[in-house]
Amino acid sequence: MVTPATEYDAAWKATLETFLQPCLAMAFPQLAALIDWSVPPRFLETELREIVRDSETGSMRVDKLVEVQRNDGVTELLLVHAEVQVQRDDQMPLRMFRYFIRIFDRFGRPPVSLAILADPGRGWWPGAYEYAVAGCSMTFRYATCRLAELDLGPWIAAGNPVARVIQAHRLAQQTRTDMVARRRGKLGLIRQLLESGMADAEVRELTRLIHWLLALPREDELEFRQEVRKMEVSMQMPRRSTYEQIVWEEGVEKGRQDGQVEGRHVGAQDMLLDLMADRFGACGAELGSRIRQIQDESKLLRLARMVFRVTSLADFEAEMKAGEQSGPGAGA
Repeated sequence: MVTPATEYDAAWKATLETFLQPCLAMAFPQLAALIDWSVPPRFLETELREIVRDSETGSMRVDKLVEVQRNDGVTELLLVHAEVQVQRDDQMPLRMFRYFIRIFDRFGRPPVSLAILADPGRGWWPGAYEYAVAGCSMTFRYATCRLAELDLGPWIAAGNPVARVIQAHRLAQQTRTDMVARRRGKLGLIRQLLESGMADAEVRELTRLIHWLLALPREDELEFRQEVRKMEVSMQMPRRSTYEQIVWEEGVEKGRQDGQVEGRHVGAQDMLLDLMADRFGACGAELGSRIRQIQDESKLLRLARMVFRVTSLADFEAEMKAGEQSGPGAGA
């Protein structure tokens, strides 16, 4: 059984982009209070790529550069450089200093430098970058937060979405070799999320991040989807199949990438049939053949959305037939 890699990088990049305010409120409250959040932050991805050399990028680390408006009467925009470090890196102080200098040189003003330590241990705490030779010296300090030391209880109670991400992050680190415990813990997180009362958009994004952080082997993932479905039915949630739809969308995107040679529609066909089998059971050779004949990717996507809407395979076939009789663009 092959355990899929945990997507720490993608999850934390999305977390910073989507939940910057609640993230800073938890990790760096003094800075969060200094920002005027009525003005949307501007992420400087192109500028960051110019500053961070390709040779210095790597996995298990996420860097973000963002420009925000201050609320203390200072008109000059504030630059914030944030780095999330998932494993111990003794070169971190030097790297943080280098990025500080490059950002200062690029924009003509110094950034606020932040380090989020997301490694599981507590024995490593990177300090300041210091230099001293022949009477010339300097000390560069950056703000630091260790996720393992945050008390999540009050933040979860307050509805902070990043606390949910950190929960999933910790569980991923604790269950690297125990997929049974990971599946059980993941189901608990999804249940808590559905019961949280959060807005649909937040639930959807957090479900995606939990899926990335708590990746399961294929067999465990299929069983997990069935458990989620049963749980949603028992809870009588108005929000149904959020997890399945996100997993399907992830698969379609992968199919688009893998389908560059054989045709993007093939990946969409595969994912639609997989989704139908997972939700309804075997669909039969005739229906499978009809789906294989569809090469219009947009139609395949509409059919996939219909899978989440209907309650049985018979309903799916009936709507699909009605759509075919109504002509192109109708039906699903």
